[in-house]
Amino acid sequence: MAAQTKTANRIQRLHCNDCRGTKLHKLLKETNDHGTEPYDEDCEIWWHTTHQMFECCGCKSVVLRRTRMFSEWDGPDVRHFPPPVSRHKPEWFHDIPYPLQSLLNETYNSLDADTRALPLMGARALVDMVIVDKVGDVGSFNEKLKALESKGYISKKNREILDTALDAGSAAAHRGYAPKLKDVHSVMDIVENLLQAIYVLDKVAVEIKKSTPARPAVIKKANP
Repeated sequence: MAAQTKTANRIQRLHCNDCRGTKLHKLLKETNDHGTEPYDEDCEIWWHTTHQMFECCGCKSVVLRRTRMFSEWDGPDVRHFPPPVSRHKPEWFHDIPYPLQSLLNETYNSLDADTRALPLMGARALVDMVIVDKVGDVGSFNEKLKALESKGYISKKNREILDTALDAGSAAAHRGYAPKLKDVHSVMDIVENLLQAIYVLDKVAVEIKKSTPARPAVIKKANP
């Protein structure tokens, strides 16, 4: 029974960023550090830190788990390195301009850190960068969105959706708004759709048009 328990502890279900889900992981290495220190005449404080290196049984990628316990804490502090990815980059990530790549990557990192307000602020900044890139700095956000619409980059409906996303970012930055995680991901969906539509799909459409056979000419029959 003891051998079975030891084997079970060496195989655990953890999140795998490469497999994009919870998968079986094998424990490769474990280290422990602990200590105590007198607090007063009647008691002492203690701490314990465990580092565990796991390998995914599927893709073989490695993750480190650190578990820290302290007598003065309510419970253990568990961290994973690298942390679980909250949102994966889209396939077209490297097709957008580098400044947008950089800010979008920072926004994803803030999601991985389990924050809420920062990703919304990042989403708002991304939309502002797109607008300035395409139509210039033309005033307030509302005026910028109207300019984006008038230039044909977005439709009226898209402008209304983007306005909602921008307001959420503004509320997070200035009005203490603490959004739910699903709302943050919804805003990111809106921003990613904007980036893809403006910087990626036009090029894709051109390539598809080049490779699509032309329609055969229609021969009109002469009237008898």
